[in-house]
Amino acid sequence: MRLEDYTADAICRAMGLDGFIEPAWEQAENPTLRVVLTPSFHPELCITFTSTGDTAILSVVALAEQFWAQKSMVYLPTNQEQCAFSPEIFQEVQGLLREAHTAFNPERRYVCCDGMGSESCLVSRSETKRLCAHISQLEQADRFLRRLLDLAWESCHDPRVQNALAHGAWYLGIECPMREVPDREPVTRLAVLGTPQERQDLFDSLKSRKKDKG
Repeated sequence: MRLEDYTADAICRAMGLDGFIEPAWEQAENPTLRVVLTPSFHPELCITFTSTGDTAILSVVALAEQFWAQKSMVYLPTNQEQCAFSPEIFQEVQGLLREAHTAFNPERRYVCCDGMGSESCLVSRSETKRLCAHISQLEQADRFLRRLLDLAWESCHDPRVQNALAHGAWYLGIECPMREVPDREPVTRLAVLGTPQERQDLFDSLKSRKKDKG
């Protein structure tokens, strides 16, 4: 994977999502919060927290294998789960992200060797805020991520999802128990030939077909 191709948007698309920031969010009254985590030694994961007014839905999508290790844009197998929370919990987490965004200095330079990167956004019709920070670079960002990972791990029940969250939490100094998981069914890989645009068109077509059937 080339470094310039390793973006939050590409990771989300590899998960079958419509990109890091989905177009519908920018027209919505209620905000959506999303975080993409990029651990050095574990597969990437995405946590999305959406306010619906009366409740808030937290969804976790964790790759089953690392996107960084791929040679090109691919769709990868995922483990997913959703949980419901009160509006007050959403407001708490949103407030932590706002604090981190306010404290962040975009001019600060740093070199990332190991550890875990994070990219976060808070999107609604009225605003779009983005924050890209490596762990331990900004205490306010670490506090936000710890709270979000703790909420997700405590509320999810799928052992594969819990283990992905536990891996992310480990980089922040949180030790969550690892769960025993059943054997995974074999996955068949197909090579798709053609130009990058032709491959993307095919992936988009397959994704829309899957949504129509679902």
